[in-house]
Amino acid sequence: MVIYFAVYVGYLFLRPEGEFLHWLTLVLLPLWGLRLLSGLSFRALPRSLGLRRDTTLGDLRGAAVLGLGFQFLQLLNARQRVEFLGALVQPLGPLLLILAFVLVLGTAATTEECFFRGLVQSRLADFCHSEAAGLFLGMLAFVLYHVPYAYLNPAWPSAGNFPQAVQQAISNGGMSGLALGFVYWRSDRNLLASICLHALINWVPATCLVARLLA
Repeated sequence: MVIYFAVYVGYLFLRPEGEFLHWLTLVLLPLWGLRLLSGLSFRALPRSLGLRRDTTLGDLRGAAVLGLGFQFLQLLNARQRVEFLGALVQPLGPLLLILAFVLVLGTAATTEECFFRGLVQSRLADFCHSEAAGLFLGMLAFVLYHVPYAYLNPAWPSAGNFPQAVQQAISNGGMSGLALGFVYWRSDRNLLASICLHALINWVPATCLVARLLA
């Protein structure tokens, strides 16, 4: 998994990919490789990531509370708060909220959590015999994953400036990576909990983005 990740990050520096292609590179290809190496059946693969049928609302409560905390912090930014509130007062404001959440849930929240928590963090924790080590190393991988986007994507303020891109990747991926990894760990590796938190973390900026696209 570490070798695959190293190759993948190198590939991102050559071709930063869109959200929907992540379903291939962060989910299908790694799971196919995992099945070949481990011999797990298709039925056992989801459970090995932390996708469980016995998930209850109680398992997701902590993720929801932490996600609301992230939204509060995001709205302390005056520019983002004005843009978000402006989106809500549009005629389709409530619909924008639903659309943005569904969009995030069907893209980054699921694909990135499957890979960085379900595959990377869990395997590194087992390899190191330490959940804390898995959490830290998974967070580090999450930060490195953001560097090519911060450096090459013109939509990022750090585009073209590598030191600033690294700082931006640490800012974007560090705190959220720790929070997502912690929720995954403390929920007994329940992937739905980290997916829920990821969607909530991205909900405010995604709503602003959808509002801009539909303006």
